[in-house]
Amino acid sequence: MIRKAALFALCMVALIACRPSTAPSPTPTPSYIAGTLVPSKPMAVGIHLPGTPGALAGGIVDIEAVGALTAGTISVNSQTFSAGELAFVGAETENVVDLFVADAATALLANAAGADLVMVASLQQSSSWRLMSLASSSVSTISDLVGGTVFIDGIYGDEVPFLLALKDTGIAASDVSLVYPDDPGLPFDVAGLLDGTVRAALVRTFDGSARIAQYPDPATGMSIGEAALREIPLDYEAAGSGLDVWATRTSIASEDQKIAVAATMIAWSQGSAKCRDDVATCATQISDASISDLSVETLEWAVNQLNASLWPNPAGLFEIDAARLGVAISAANSVGIGSPASADSLIDRSILELAQQQWIQGVDRNGAGWTPLDLPLP
Repeated sequence: MIRKAALFALCMVALIACRPSTAPSPTPTPSYIAGTLVPSKPMAVGIHLPGTPGALAGGIVDIEAVGALTAGTISVNSQTFSAGELAFVGAETENVVDLFVADAATALLANAAGADLVMVASLQQSSSWRLMSLASSSVSTISDLVGGTVFIDGIYGDEVPFLLALKDTGIAASDVSLVYPDDPGLPFDVAGLLDGTVRAALVRTFDGSARIAQYPDPATGMSIGEAALREIPLDYEAAGSGLDVWATRTSIASEDQKIAVAATMIAWSQGSAKCRDDVATCATQISDASISDLSVETLEWAVNQLNASLWPNPAGLFEIDAARLGVAISAANSVGIGSPASADSLIDRSILELAQQQWIQGVDRNGAGWTPLDLPLP
């Protein structure tokens, strides 16, 4: 189901290649992964992921699957965002840390409501958004959306790339209605796109995009397929769009909290490298974790799509990209989202400074030479 909201309200291919021959990432013992980053008491880290659980959870699922942090008395789990004003509200206890994987604009909106979020790590190198319409519709440009409704398969703030396109085209934001999911953790309901309730949908490449293509045609019962879709180009780079890892300042104030998050980032890097180097195993682990409604074959496709936004990473996975954050802040501000702020004021480097002491030797956080697999969507 969807609901209409005021625009600035806060409720909180053709790339065919073979995988290069690379040595598999090592599988260290749990104690080796934790190293000296062991809290004085058991700690739990909850990682809130946008949208329906799936490919993005792969590196996190691996932490549990191999018991990576068991010896460090740290448990890690993925979970979906809560709806509305609770989106960036965590457990707020001393032995639990909540991390939020989100675009910068959504964090700016949360901070405007008093969340005091800071970026503790960068994640994506590029955006994973796609603005999709049906090829059979009359919608092929931004201008064709005037007077219609666009579905944003995310939370408030995720619409920035679309708002920038409206602004650049000279279209008032009020000329297009935006709707959002009632529950950001539920799968994108494609029905509204097919029946014309919405003219286009902004979806993630590794989730919503597949759901549209696999949706059954009411007339034939067969998947409508990617050929039935049309992508409306947006300048995601101008929006600084890309997922990063955020936490509230108070949730990473103590030494135990910092240690728990730093150890999590190290284990997460291990799992992410595995999902890059062995897509099939990663997809199977996600499926076995019973967190996704997608088939293993679709999860393989989705992990491959996600990898395209993560790799190669010259600086190293999770290293903070302050320049991209600055672009994202300026872009959000230019369409009326968030207050002006410097990138440095929204960054906390203490977690990565701790992790720097323990990055697992032999785990490739750069993925130099990585190329996408040639995987058709099932």
